[in-house]
Amino acid sequence: MNYISKEITWAEGRSRAEAPKYTSWSGGGDSGYSKLGGFTVSTYKHNEFVGATAHTSNGESSAKYFQIPLDKVDEFCQALIEAKAFALQHENNK
Repeated sequence: MNYISKEITWAEGRSRAEAPKYTSWSGGGDSGYSKLGGFTVSTYKHNEFVGATAHTSNGESSAKYFQIPLDKVDEFCQALIEAKAFALQHENNK
């Protein structure tokens, strides 16, 4: 296998039921804000990075993409875990 791809979605399509599930994505420039419904995380075995492609209400969007160097993936994941713990702790203290 030369390629791996995993989807993480929390919203799909344009139905009213899905609308509240979307978060936002700021692409900067003229693109402004978009609805964010998930990501596809992928890489080829020869890459020096892991890519993340955003999912909008139109599905996977090749125009909304970022890369994380392999040596920073664990740090990125740890930062997400710490931010989640902080938010949950704050939520529990309401």
